[in-house]
Amino acid sequence: MKKNIFVACDFSSQDEAVKLIEQIKNHIFGIKIGLQYVTSTGLDGIKALAKFNLPIMYDVKAFDIKNTVKGFAKSLKKIGVSYATIHLLNGEETLKSIVEEAKDIKFVGVSVLTSFSDNDLESLGFKNDVKKQVQKLVTIASRVNLHGVVCSPLEVKMVKKIDSKLLCFTPGIRFEPKIDDQKRTMTPKEAIDEGSDYLILGRPLTSGNPEENIKKIIKSLK
Repeated sequence: MKKNIFVACDFSSQDEAVKLIEQIKNHIFGIKIGLQYVTSTGLDGIKALAKFNLPIMYDVKAFDIKNTVKGFAKSLKKIGVSYATIHLLNGEETLKSIVEEAKDIKFVGVSVLTSFSDNDLESLGFKNDVKKQVQKLVTIASRVNLHGVVCSPLEVKMVKKIDSKLLCFTPGIRFEPKIDDQKRTMTPKEAIDEGSDYLILGRPLTSGNPEENIKKIIKSLK
């Protein structure tokens, strides 16, 4: 039984990532790779995961000047990924340009990291609290017709109210309250009940026995 789950392959080793996907490939929707994995394994690491024929999300949260971000979008066509994350702070003009540049890629906009709190935003000079900042950025994502947004489970209902067509990809999934770098969290079932379209699971899935963990997660969603 497959669920709409992306597993976060936050590894430096290609072998570790391949071993993980071998164990859970029949239970997940897709694979998320980021800076750690791609920096360590390069294009060979992406090719090694592509053999599973699962959608791959390149989670780089691209944020740069317009010309550079357009170049990034264009290069994605060559490396075999289906999804890519782009920071919504790039602004409307740049976001529009990447959607036009790479129509075959599903771009997912990053709003406010789930490791951030209101205090974190204030310390960085933002006037908005998390809720208002997410609302502002998601409105931009809607205007430029992005495929979806990354947001914490706490903001899913607000996102759907702004634009019901925007898909919500939610990290910050925990089975129980835990002190770590994620501050805006929910359980898998709570996130789905809020309206999340895809769960992004890292440590709750990869720590311990991944095969047992994924079955536990899927069972909790019933």
